[in-house]
Amino acid sequence: MLMGSHSTLNHGLFAVLGSASLLGGSMRMTVSVCVILLELTNNLLLLPLVMLVLLISKTVADVFNVDVYDMLVKLKGLPYLEAHAEPYMRQLTVGDVVGGPLQIFNGVEKVSNIVHVLKTTGHHGFPVVDEPPFSSSPVLYGLMLRAHLLVLLKKKVFLHARTLASIDVSKQFSAEDFAKRGSCKHENIEGIHLTAEEMDMYVDLHPYTNTSPYTVVETMSLAKALILFREVGLRHLLVIPKSSSNSLFGACLTLKCVFGLLQRAPVVGILTRHDFMPEHILGTHPFQLQSRWKTIRVGKSNLIEFLSGLC
Repeated sequence: MLMGSHSTLNHGLFAVLGSASLLGGSMRMTVSVCVILLELTNNLLLLPLVMLVLLISKTVADVFNVDVYDMLVKLKGLPYLEAHAEPYMRQLTVGDVVGGPLQIFNGVEKVSNIVHVLKTTGHHGFPVVDEPPFSSSPVLYGLMLRAHLLVLLKKKVFLHARTLASIDVSKQFSAEDFAKRGSCKHENIEGIHLTAEEMDMYVDLHPYTNTSPYTVVETMSLAKALILFREVGLRHLLVIPKSSSNSLFGACLTLKCVFGLLQRAPVVGILTRHDFMPEHILGTHPFQLQSRWKTIRVGKSNLIEFLSGLC
């Protein structure tokens, strides 16, 4: 440009290639940007050059940071899960990241306990555990959703004693009662009014509990659990002990051993989307941060060696 008319360079060509490089390095949308630029210029001869510039800019940018859309997601704090597991996740198990305290409901739970838990927590899923006299030992029965608990409290399906309900659920509820509400039609616990007598009653959660939730053992790799969580599209993933108490009763020789097995809960914890976020994992295990940056440095050094070899 300094030489003016004496230069044979096409200024428009360099402007188009520069804009393609900027868009490819920031948005990483190679195919879409290539099509948009070709439609704007109406020149198919630019296709090889634009493709080359977009591939180079995207490859170099992927080594240093994520695209602008992922940056906006992180700035807003949205719990977006990546399509792949981080390398440090292979060194951890689901038992290492599961948090507490865990809120558990009995198969037949008191109304006041349900109301207290719903008011003091923001969880959307609760494990249901059967204990004596409804089972010989504590056993995981299933998963109960917060929305379904609100429906039961609103309908006031209560019992006067801590016994199993002998009612036909299909006659009291329809499919629409437990259907997923719209974003503006969520029920809340503050809108349900109960008397003191109703707070002392009980609710049989067995007919309304999901008895086949997805479960993983506490020794499962965190990377495998992330793949399962994302591929199936789960909201809750229950973590159970590696060995159940029933299978170990034969190996116990002392009363202390048997008492320890009985006291151990049949569910270790529950994993949600937030438990798989890097911020939560690295905050719980900060030593994994060093291995993560080591991997990034190795990737950068490989890129530098590759570029120096081309020169």
